[in-house]
Amino acid sequence: MEDRIEELQQIIHKDPTNFQAMRELACALMDIGENESALKALQYLVKIFPDEAKLHYNIGIIYEKMREDDKAISEYQTATRIEPDDADYMYNLACAYVNKKEYENAKVLFQKVLNIDSEDSNSMFHLGMINSRQNHSKEAIEYLEKAISINPEDAIARFYLAYEYKRTGRQEDALAQYTEVIKYSPDYSWAYFNMAAIYWENGDVVNAIENLDKTVELNPHDIKAYELFIKILLKENNNQGAMAVSRKAIQDNPESGDLYYTAAQVCKKLKDNQNHEKFLKLAIQNQNTLSIPAREVRKELTGN
Repeated sequence: MEDRIEELQQIIHKDPTNFQAMRELACALMDIGENESALKALQYLVKIFPDEAKLHYNIGIIYEKMREDDKAISEYQTATRIEPDDADYMYNLACAYVNKKEYENAKVLFQKVLNIDSEDSNSMFHLGMINSRQNHSKEAIEYLEKAISINPEDAIARFYLAYEYKRTGRQEDALAQYTEVIKYSPDYSWAYFNMAAIYWENGDVVNAIENLDKTVELNPHDIKAYELFIKILLKENNNQGAMAVSRKAIQDNPESGDLYYTAAQVCKKLKDNQNHEKFLKLAIQNQNTLSIPAREVRKELTGN
């Protein structure tokens, strides 16, 4: 790719009016992440060819990568005005609206994409996600189910479908979908965590612990998983096990005030006053990552 870029640059240097070479150069620069250089080339071209929708579209892509969503939307809008029936331009404009949380605008465009291509699983996924964020579970489930019927290997769509199933009380369906997520994406730690939470809610301690063990193996920085793990072990009166998990959690997350506080509570259960005090002090030292007010921890420390 670098050789081709150098070759194109030489062609343009010899002939600055070789606009096809400049287009190819801009795309090549986009492909390797040289966004500013690509943008400069595209902005030069669009001044010469202001009615070329593809140029506005590519500029929009770069602005979106640079997280300049308003500029991306403006360029995508121009592209869709020039070529109003292009599904790609509509889709990217819709995604930019999602980034801005302008969900109603996005929904209209995703639906237009589906009017052109009824099998566009990506648009269905986004419509499912938007409805989920708007707490429209029925519609979210409908779109997400359609998305995975077209693309069964879409682990992310399955993950959010499982979330909606759980949200609406369909726990067995949720577990089935999380199982499918793991089938297609074995390292998806959140799927294991959410399965653990469902098992725990249903009194299945063995499966809850098994899935939490897998969660922290895949993501040792998942503090919520460690906290649930410790909570379950304490509930099961496995205080030594809770202490072992607490120490591992702290080893993996040495700046987590919440984990130090949790470890202090385990020590309290074990009647280990020395370490109880030690972990409370560490929780205060890391109060920027402490969910409860530091004054409450100080109060507990004073009364220790």
